[in-house]
Amino acid sequence: MTVVDVVRVLRRNLALLIICTVIGGLIGAAYQLTRPEVFTAKATGMVVAGDSASVGGAMSGNTIAQQRATTYTKLVETRTMSQKTAEILRKQGIPEAASGHLTASAPSDTAFIDIKATGDTAKNAQALANAGLEALISEALRMETYGQTAGSGNKSDAQLAKMTSVHVLGYESAGLPAGDRGKSLALFLAAGLVIGFLIGAVIAVVRKQFDVKVRDQATVEELTGSGTLAVVPDDKKLAEQRKKSIVHLSGVTGEAFRQLRTNLRFANVDNPPRSVVITSASPGEGKSTISTHLAVVMAQAGEKVVLIDADMRRPVQHKVFGTEAGVGLSQVLAGDVSLDDALMRTETKHLQMLAAGRIPPNPSELLGSQRMKDLLTELRRQGYFVVIDAPPLLAVTDAGLLGTIADGTIYVAVVGETHRDQVSLVVKRLEQVGAPLLGSVLTRVPRKKMGDVLYGYGAAGYGYGSYYGDYGKHGYYTSYGTEEQDSQESIAVVKGDRQPKERLVRVQKTEPVDTDPEPTPRRAK
Repeated sequence: MTVVDVVRVLRRNLALLIICTVIGGLIGAAYQLTRPEVFTAKATGMVVAGDSASVGGAMSGNTIAQQRATTYTKLVETRTMSQKTAEILRKQGIPEAASGHLTASAPSDTAFIDIKATGDTAKNAQALANAGLEALISEALRMETYGQTAGSGNKSDAQLAKMTSVHVLGYESAGLPAGDRGKSLALFLAAGLVIGFLIGAVIAVVRKQFDVKVRDQATVEELTGSGTLAVVPDDKKLAEQRKKSIVHLSGVTGEAFRQLRTNLRFANVDNPPRSVVITSASPGEGKSTISTHLAVVMAQAGEKVVLIDADMRRPVQHKVFGTEAGVGLSQVLAGDVSLDDALMRTETKHLQMLAAGRIPPNPSELLGSQRMKDLLTELRRQGYFVVIDAPPLLAVTDAGLLGTIADGTIYVAVVGETHRDQVSLVVKRLEQVGAPLLGSVLTRVPRKKMGDVLYGYGAAGYGYGSYYGDYGKHGYYTSYGTEEQDSQESIAVVKGDRQPKERLVRVQKTEPVDTDPEPTPRRAK
């Protein structure tokens, strides 16, 4: 993962980072405000040695004093010093001060000794520091006196001992210290903020590494090896009930479908596709919605378009256009009805729809037959741009079969729902049958995350229920999916009684879309 990838991950998880950072800062501040306050007092002693009457004696004494200062700092933390300090505090009537902690240090190139004492109150810390200094003076005197006594043998020896004698003097006693709560609050708050941010960043990166779902355009392009034709935002209009008539798409959503139309034209400049299969990995990912709107925007651009509902197991396009499913693709392929009689004109100029028709017992055989190839050839010969709404690829083989006879396949994935392994498996299935993949369409992208998706970055039951439905009983298809599933897969269009003709025809008025000079349908009165 590159630095750019990490930045993108952090941007996508900005809310998580803010929450973790704030929580970390609050924890740091709360800890500092609720923990027992610590008081630190400092007393300073000075080591003197030698005879300062001569220059040589002064220099020699200063060197010895510095060496002794370093040695004496080690004495402060010994058990003997602790006992002596506690005894002094008992004599002073404040034995509880001995529960604090003593440390000593000697600044470099000096003969000073700094004794620091911590306590739960300012008075105890002050008393402990002063008692520690007093104990050090006493202990140093005892040690040096012992050395002089042991070394005295004659007068010259006594004079040498006096010349090199070492003493620790009290230089500065400890005063009443202030507590550390106010001084350290900002430090603990800053530390909490930093630690909280780092924890949030780690969580975000780990989530990214173990995330199995598609989150951005770059991921889909990496897995498919093809470009992204469009990114469709999450729009409630796309899921409106059919009874609300035609959906008026404008703004970002309308522009997304026009972008799909434009990119599709340039998918292969030398040989632009004239027939496309639109499929997804699993049901409910919006392939039928994409098929319908692609057909509409192509027709609005002046193309002669035929939308074929090739999902013979769970067709929805007849519901989208408010017609029955009695006459359609299955009858045309079976030779029962001519193509002209099965095609329906829609309210959108230049757009005709071929419903799935009655549900056959062998959809795959029909869709992969020579008659299906001949049908597409005939539509191309007549100058139609063909949009084929195919079943999910991982559920059945129909989409793969159609992909081999069409000019290309468009794969539809849902951001935040489609799994990476599903995308890889779709690509593998298409490669196995030799079906070209023109590109992908990402759907249901939250509007606030459009930037992250653009720059940021299984086939369980298909819901067929009884495979044949009511085919043998009535000869018509009955929906196996729920009403909610159907509404998610379609857009609403004008509904009405079917015209009393063998051929299904529907002609309505259109009106222009505000953001596009091309016409878009409206509800009939």
